[in-house]
Amino acid sequence: MRTESLRRRFRWPLALAMLLACATAARASVPDVLHIDPVQSYAGFSVRLIWWQSVVGQFNDVRGQVRIDPDRRTARVHASIRVDSVVVKPSRFRERLLGKHFFDVGTYPDILFVSDPMPLSLLESSHEHLKGTLTLHGVTRPMTLQLYGAHCPAPHLADCTLRLRGWLDRTRFDMRAYRALVSSRVHLDLVIHLQAEPEPSPASSAPARASSS
Repeated sequence: MRTESLRRRFRWPLALAMLLACATAARASVPDVLHIDPVQSYAGFSVRLIWWQSVVGQFNDVRGQVRIDPDRRTARVHASIRVDSVVVKPSRFRERLLGKHFFDVGTYPDILFVSDPMPLSLLESSHEHLKGTLTLHGVTRPMTLQLYGAHCPAPHLADCTLRLRGWLDRTRFDMRAYRALVSSRVHLDLVIHLQAEPEPSPASSAPARASSS
């Protein structure tokens, strides 16, 4: 009887210790930061012209991070898009898009998106909504994107690809030029690939020069 009592006495502390160890291991397996891979990520858009033709474009320089809170099991996206990385069809519209009547790249070189904290489980889901704020043309507005495809291998979530889409009204970002010719509604389609390590900058990846002295 005494032996059985001792077994019961130590069973719960042992079980509790095992649970705590598992929880600690789970937290440790998730990195604090995932980096947006600018090589495999892009932000596409399309806008319809009044004569039923569409202008289709893509920003090829998307950078940033997904910052993870392992205790709360939440993630937050911080993404920056370089406006001058745009490629557009028909190509003759590129200069006009970058000019003062639209993106005004000389004054506003970046588009920024910061999401609200979201459950980590969202990174493994589809048909969910990702809410946050978009800063475009110097104006910040609420923005909701639909997550229509996600492939994020657990538990590390590295080598993860998110596919998002949505739309915005460009007039709400003070882009009101040519409203008689160009639709105010702009459709968005983003592909964001995440990796554990940041892409090295050209300066850091270049070989060091030998000193001449």
